[in-house]
Amino acid sequence: MAPTHQVNKSHKSRFSSKSSRNIHKTSVKDRLAIVKSDRNVGKGARAARLQRNKMIREQKRATVLKQRRELSGSKCPPRLIVLFALCATVDLESLADDLLSLLSKQSSAVLSGTVSSSEYRTRVTVLKAPHGDLLSCMEMAKVADLLVFVASTRSLCEETDSYFIDSFGNQCLSVFRSIGLPSTAVFVRDLPTEVKQRNELKKICTSSLASEFPEDCKFYPADTKDDLHKFLSLFKEQRLKTPHWRTQRSYLVANKV
Repeated sequence: MAPTHQVNKSHKSRFSSKSSRNIHKTSVKDRLAIVKSDRNVGKGARAARLQRNKMIREQKRATVLKQRRELSGSKCPPRLIVLFALCATVDLESLADDLLSLLSKQSSAVLSGTVSSSEYRTRVTVLKAPHGDLLSCMEMAKVADLLVFVASTRSLCEETDSYFIDSFGNQCLSVFRSIGLPSTAVFVRDLPTEVKQRNELKKICTSSLASEFPEDCKFYPADTKDDLHKFLSLFKEQRLKTPHWRTQRSYLVANKV
């Protein structure tokens, strides 16, 4: 029996109502609520991230300030500077005397190379590595807070390709690198007094020796008291690095045994 009227499928209708077309869509009010909640979540995560980064910065700053306080003053442990001559002709005695006299300007006496300086607010011990004694140089490098390599522009080492390092200096550098270097610096001595020649010769020495040392190693002229004063002013604020193995295996320095 035929149906009384035709029934069309709803999804094939050409004339669907507006309400039926939009029934599956999210209302504007609900959509705004969803966007607002997502935005609040993003703001909360960003605020937490900024707060965490701020706490990390404050902790690092507090650590640095604590280290500086511990390494400054008359009661702090002395910082150990070891002078090492890159060539046998370098005079370490006069350099050590100049450093100690500059540090002990207001001190009554210098005992065992250790000076407490009120001007630089630090205590410093200066040791000279004996050129030619590999074992002693190794032991001093193990305990040094700052290892200062001293080069002279008058040095002409014919036995090696370098004008500033002899064979023993090359041997020690190889051993120091294999052990692990502490903080390092290079003193350039015997520079001419004329400014242009002084700068050119210092530049030649720096370019010749830069490949032998870490990238953060700095070169300082060290002929006059003013040169050493500039170095000590930077040294008292310097944050020294230590080899990783030293945190696991400490060494003791004794003046008299």
